[in-house]
This record gives sequence, C-alpha cells and structure tokens, in this order.
Amino acid sequence: MGDSAAPDQGQLEHWLNSAGISFYLCDQCNGLHISGVQELEGVADARLFIEPWGILFSTELVVRPVALFPLAADLGRLNIDYPTLKLFLDIVDDAMPQLVAGTMWLTGAGIDEAQFRLFMNSSMEAIRQLATESVHLDYLLLDENAEAPPRQPRVH
Repeated sequence: MGDSAAPDQGQLEHWLNSAGISFYLCDQCNGLHISGVQELEGVADARLFIEPWGILFSTELVVRPVALFPLAADLGRLNIDYPTLKLFLDIVDDAMPQLVAGTMWLTGAGIDEAQFRLFMNSSMEAIRQLATESVHLDYLLLDENAEAPPRQPRVH
C-alpha cells in the first residue's frame, strides 16, 4: 500500500468527485455534506468530517416522538443488523429526537482512493438500507408532502 497517507479535505473532495459522489461544503461546519444521503426520506443531515484520528461519516435521521420507545427497544437489533454503523439516539430538550448513524475509518496507517471509495459506497448503502427500514417501521418523521408508508398491522 505504498502511496497511502492520511488525507486532507482537498484530497477527500477530489476522491468524492472521482467517485461521482455529490457533496457541498456549508459555511456553518467543516463537514462535507453528502447530497445523495441527505436526500433520503427522514434524513436531516449527512456529513463527512476529517478528525485528527481519521474520517467520520455521520448521518442524522429525524425520529417521530411517538416512535422513540419502540426505536429505543429495537436499537440493539439494528446495531447487530448494521455492523458497519454505530447507531445511537440523540435526544435534547429543544429539538426533535434523532437516530444518529456513524461510521469511521482510522487513517493513522493511511488510506488510498480505492479504500476510500469502498468505505463511502458501503457506508452510504448501509445508511440507505437503515433509512428504508426505519421508514418501513414508521420510526422516522417524514416530509409532510411525501407519501406516508402503509401501516403494518400489529401482531399481538
């Protein structure tokens, strides 16, 4: 793995462009916002950060308040079903609850473009699957203009 090194933001931007992954840099954070993930139903934000220890890809999904307890009970299973993601609930008094999905790559030994592309593609696919399942289970607060998923009958 001769050419690998810890990337800087310019390198990540170049690799994202090469991989055809749409992103933008906002003026409120240092994260690269991943457009294709942010456009998923229920997703509030999806950002890629460079940290001193590596790369962090964090996605926040907005949780329906009435789904908070069922989601909390299901969190262990979801963490098992999505082993490349670290899932946790973020609950603060003045905002909607969120399901946070994070994944990271330690870059101390370096990373090359092929590894980064694999990291991003597998992370984005896992988040897509998680978002789809969360919509199906009626955990997420969806856009009011979007069509609501059909309700599943409850099994007693």
